[in-house]
Amino acid sequence: MAFIVRSGERSFRISPRLVESTEHEDHYLVLMDDSEHRLSVTRITPTHLSILLGNKSYNVEVERSGSDYRVTTRGEVFTFRVADEFLQSSEEASASGEAVITAPMPGLVVKILVSEGDEVRAGQGLLVLEAMKMQNEIPAPGSGTVREVPVQEGNTVMTGDILVVID
Repeated sequence: MAFIVRSGERSFRISPRLVESTEHEDHYLVLMDDSEHRLSVTRITPTHLSILLGNKSYNVEVERSGSDYRVTTRGEVFTFRVADEFLQSSEEASASGEAVITAPMPGLVVKILVSEGDEVRAGQGLLVLEAMKMQNEIPAPGSGTVREVPVQEGNTVMTGDILVVID
């Protein structure tokens, strides 16, 4: 799954792939535009990460508000806006009356926020998916009725697995 990351006037296409996950650390292969990077991520606290990228170590503080991220490392602050192809394709699907929300990347279903038959509105949280040591609330792309929730809390999902179907 690819993400478009924007910071100011710059934008990058990033595709992370989980290579290995242990109790304390996750290892990723990340394609950024045309270059490939290997990185290891350790969660120190919910917002504090230790990242090893190549031979460099970074202590990173991450604050999230919707699709906006504020990242502080080595005394510098960076702001990013993240858009993913999953959300864009879900928004297109909602215009046709049905939205099939799929996992944007491998992860763990931490919490399900809706049940079959629930009425939801655009932007409402459907479930929480933990990926890359970050918990991400997956939003409804549009308003409708939850038809199906084929996953359960504690399930591990792969990119493209169906999480929720909304009519």
